Amino acid sequence: MSVGGTIQIVDNVFVKLMCLNNVGDKVTGHVHTFDHITLLSTGRVIMRARGLEKEHVAPKIIVTPKGVSHEFEALEDNTVLSCIHAIRDGDGEDDVAPQHITKEQAEELLQKFPLTD
Repeated sequence: MSVGGTIQIVDNVFVKLMCLNNVGDKVTGHVHTFDHITLLSTGRVIMRARGLEKEHVAPKIIVTPKGVSHEFEALEDNTVLSCIHAIRDGDGEDDVAPQHITKEQAEELLQKFPLTD
């Protein structure tokens, strides 16, 4: 499995760029407490959610409702996804003040929102 990526935070917007380098690479199942967008920039993926599978082809904006466990699997090499959402918890409070994010905090976010298993 070959998955890479970066995290960027600007003005309360969290973006996790995920590069699925090989067919079969996955963004493992996870759940958010808020609705969010996944931007599929290049490639094709299968999204698994609610016991269903749906194929998406770039360019595509995929909206996932809060509370829905979901995962993505690359159907093409060099597939690029970006998870995009505000940095707020389920109560609408900021988890991180974007202007104060440090490298250590970004690494902590990577642990909280892992790119792989």
